[in-house]
Amino acid sequence: MKKFKFHLGKLLSYKDQNLENEMMILAALNKHLQEEQKILLALKNEQDQCVANFERDMAAGITPNACQVHLRYLDFLKEQIKAMIKKISELTVKIDMQIDVVKNLKLETRSLEIIKETRYDEYKKEVLKESEKEIDEFMTTAKIIKESH
Repeated sequence: MKKFKFHLGKLLSYKDQNLENEMMILAALNKHLQEEQKILLALKNEQDQCVANFERDMAAGITPNACQVHLRYLDFLKEQIKAMIKKISELTVKIDMQIDVVKNLKLETRSLEIIKETRYDEYKKEVLKESEKEIDEFMTTAKIIKESH
């Protein structure tokens, strides 16, 4: 009996490799998102600290110039936070798109694996039938030889 050969093996291998690459891209995007979220958290903490410092200085008496510096820095932090939130939302959209790519590749790969499994099961059935046929032929031949002696 000939050895089992899956004719779509190269395609399955290509899809598996492609799936691994896309999953690595997804992992990199998720890592990047975590880093951006840490930066956002740090900016928000900096903003809270700046507000607390501003309120403390206001209670202690502050010059108009120092007040302007605090307010400008708070505006700067607000803009940085807005920019980071926009960046995070764009990154989230990219991640969602990448998840769709990975899902589709997983479906394609799984479909090919199911085809491979089905064909292998058919192959095993053929091998079994051939083995049974050979045993029957052997038994028949043995019976004929026994009867002829």
